Amino acid sequence: MKSRSLLPAWFVTVLGAAPPANGTERWLETAMGVLLYRLTYDVTDQVVALGPQPPESDRYRRSWYDQLRKDLRRW
Repeated sequence: MKSRSLLPAWFVTVLGAAPPANGTERWLETAMGVLLYRLTYDVTDQVVALGPQPPESDRYRRSWYDQLRKDLRRW
């Protein structure tokens, strides 16, 4: 029996349902970065990929968040 799992809404919203024909490697890097961020910071929002903006006091997380937001603008 073949499983037909759907991608999460947050993923499709920011990255689409499949990698583009051009820029596939950059798309994969961005997708992996978002997945790692969500796992690292336990982001469980079903719609917003990166969850709420982190506070300025958490410099590393805020920097990563800002970079991912910038990267996601391409898709």
